[in-house]
Amino acid sequence: MKPAAPLDDVSVLEIGTAIAGPLCGAILAEMGAKVIKVEHPTRGDDARHFGKIVKGESLYFFNYNRNKLSLAVDIKKKEGLAIVKKLIREVDVLIENYRPGTLSKLGLSYEQVKHLNKRIIYCSISGFGSRGFYRDYKGYDVVVQAMSGLMWMNREPGAEPMRLPAPLTDILAAYSAAAAVCAALHLRERLKKAVKIDASLLQMGLAAVSQWLVDTWVTKEEVKPFGNKYPALAPYEPFRTKDGWIVVAVGNDEQWLSLCRATGRSDLMEDMRFRTNQDRIKPHNRSYLAAELQKTLGERTSKEWVTLFQEEGIPAGPVYSLTDVLNDENLSSLGLFSPTRHPTIGEVLAVRLTAFFQGFTTHQRPAPRLGEHTENILKELGYSRRKIQELADRGVVKTFSETT
Repeated sequence: MKPAAPLDDVSVLEIGTAIAGPLCGAILAEMGAKVIKVEHPTRGDDARHFGKIVKGESLYFFNYNRNKLSLAVDIKKKEGLAIVKKLIREVDVLIENYRPGTLSKLGLSYEQVKHLNKRIIYCSISGFGSRGFYRDYKGYDVVVQAMSGLMWMNREPGAEPMRLPAPLTDILAAYSAAAAVCAALHLRERLKKAVKIDASLLQMGLAAVSQWLVDTWVTKEEVKPFGNKYPALAPYEPFRTKDGWIVVAVGNDEQWLSLCRATGRSDLMEDMRFRTNQDRIKPHNRSYLAAELQKTLGERTSKEWVTLFQEEGIPAGPVYSLTDVLNDENLSSLGLFSPTRHPTIGEVLAVRLTAFFQGFTTHQRPAPRLGEHTENILKELGYSRRKIQELADRGVVKTFSETT
């Protein structure tokens, strides 16, 4: 008998686009939830047109929409909206990530939806939240990175603001929302009523820089960008080796002493400028220390240093390219990523999104093609084959056979 998935008794309707909403849905789907993704019948999710396209399918879309069912329906048309409302009556969770007020124009606000389903968990994700001056701002991840201070901090001193390569605020908002949905499922059983969740990219951007917001507020001094030189700890940065780069992350004074012994730098151990972490993080001391360590670390290979440091209990690791990540057999053996078969693209890598549950399974299926499950979903709602064809002919829905 196949082990149960943690959320295999949960059903989700996702009215989402781009990253945050779809990723939240994908997280829940990987843990076993049945996630029906609502998409426009002709263009689909915006993410279907992002990034690299292989055989007509977006790899970007694939990454954030695995394990879902695609329902291609125009919710701006009366009959399309009626389909969605029928589904709302049956599901446990609704996820949406449009600007606040967008769905209310269609009769799908939380207040309107909870009359259709008194136990619905309604999860809204937006750029700036549902309250305040910025609620109506259009904001993708890069805008929120800018307004949260992330881009300001993510640079070397004197350099221009730099966007983080990953859409961090989207990703954090998705995980925050997914965690909130799981908590709300528990809360609903206690309260026996609907629950509203409001998550935002801005909230997560501020959470990411919260340490420096606190510093700035307390000291009344602007925290200056520091690039790779993490101001709270030293040494805690990358170093060039004989054949590449490693990072060394000394988290306490015991690890510092171990580093000195492992590198044969007893002179640094005895130097009063580096006795404690508070001594080492002083800007002048830090710069001198980094230069001295660089002289030593450049003499051996990355593998030699990392092996030695790990044996001595010193946090360290190689700086990997993405190809290095995929080629590390020790990483691939962990089940964190694995090939999965997509009917159009062929073999595609699926990167695990969720934690491991001992004794339970999680799902790994490819992202759906546009409208791939429309017909089956409508049949389950009681629509006849003839009615489905009629809706398709009038552009209310699109079945998969019409997208090929």
